[in-house]
Amino acid sequence: MFSKLFPEHLPSTWRLGLLLTVLMACSTALCITVAGWAMKQNLSSIARAVVLDDLGEYAVLYNRSGLKEITDVFAAGGHEESQAVRITSPQGLAIFEQIPTAVAGYQWPDHAPARMKPSETLLVTIQHPARDQQLLAGCQVLNDGNILWFGRTDAEDLAYVEHIRGHLWLAGLASTAFMLVPLWWFVRHVLRPVQDMMKSTCKLAEGRTDARLVAPDAVPELQAFASAFNAGLDRIDGLTAELQSANDNLAHELRTPLARIRGNLEIYHDHTENATARDAAARGLEEIDRAADLVQTILTTRAGEHKALKLHLEIIDLRELLAHLHELYKAAAEERGLTLTLDAPASHWVLLDRQRINQAVANLLDNAFAYTPRGGTVTLALAANGDQARILVRDTGPGLSAADLTSIWQRFTRGSAASANTPGMGLGLSLVHAIIHTHGGQTGCRNREEGGAEFWIDLPAGDPLHAANAV
Repeated sequence: MFSKLFPEHLPSTWRLGLLLTVLMACSTALCITVAGWAMKQNLSSIARAVVLDDLGEYAVLYNRSGLKEITDVFAAGGHEESQAVRITSPQGLAIFEQIPTAVAGYQWPDHAPARMKPSETLLVTIQHPARDQQLLAGCQVLNDGNILWFGRTDAEDLAYVEHIRGHLWLAGLASTAFMLVPLWWFVRHVLRPVQDMMKSTCKLAEGRTDARLVAPDAVPELQAFASAFNAGLDRIDGLTAELQSANDNLAHELRTPLARIRGNLEIYHDHTENATARDAAARGLEEIDRAADLVQTILTTRAGEHKALKLHLEIIDLRELLAHLHELYKAAAEERGLTLTLDAPASHWVLLDRQRINQAVANLLDNAFAYTPRGGTVTLALAANGDQARILVRDTGPGLSAADLTSIWQRFTRGSAASANTPGMGLGLSLVHAIIHTHGGQTGCRNREEGGAEFWIDLPAGDPLHAANAV
């Protein structure tokens, strides 16, 4: 319910802090209002009792000793700042008045009620024409027929109420400050760990399988959740490693049987006179070659990931290598209705394995051809990137999703744009990554602002002769 009161982008910490502050301010204001009302009621009752008590006392003094007794007792009471006394004749003429300056300005009644008897009292509230203070006045008929008036303002009562209100506001502010302590605890041990877990979860969503939930300062419940979640991820990582190991071992074990089957099938193909059988044997050889290529790709990728791939290094001009690949793949691009361009203005001599780099760049071109629609353009480029030489393959295809940017180089991972009509098992880019990793280089990809994707290979350039001597 309260979430709709705040902007969507406002962090939960600020939402909780503002909500607590508003609630504490409302609670404090309500307490002050109720307490002020209750104090006014009590003080009003006390004021009525004081006026009636003093009125009766002054009436007794007057009836017993006359006006002088009232004058002496009033002066001795020391209430000149808030009390006044006066005696009037039955006709309303003032016989005696003791009205201090602080009590002046009130319009006293001219007469007591006509049917009022001696010893009866009457209380009236008189408003001041310029101040908020009120005068509570009482009157009593004396034995000689004169009227005794005694009044008291609520100035002291109002000052007392304001004084108490000030202290209640200070107490409310102190309470609000104390309420921030549990808020700080909640932010430190609940909200912040949850935010850290969200960051770790985002890394997992991006393909970072080594990311784990970290919550060292969290409450025990969140720590238990993080431990259980991490244990599940460790289990998945272990199963994935076992699956990849089994896959690698299976590929290794399949290589020899496939070679034997191919050899026997070749003998059958070369010696049979039946045309139908020869055609079937030829198709079988093609399928075996595809299976053997797949097995070899898996084994090469595994060797590259562990830097165990054997390289035949030589100093090569990348510009010449890319020009050769451009000529080789230009016809294939035209068959698909694509335009393959080359942008390699300068030579870059690098120590590398020509066959492996040819295979890596060819895989990038195959990938670009597969995802670029007819009429599109694929660009093969060469540029310098600091002390490295960068080979780039740009296309005008659909581009990469956020998940593709981090996971596209993993084995058996196909891009989000892949469909049933797109060939491949998700091994081509993982093979590129493994080969470049073996060369000490890096791979990368991004979406282009003008549309399409860009894949690149960074190879250590430097002095190839020095690198060759080092090898």
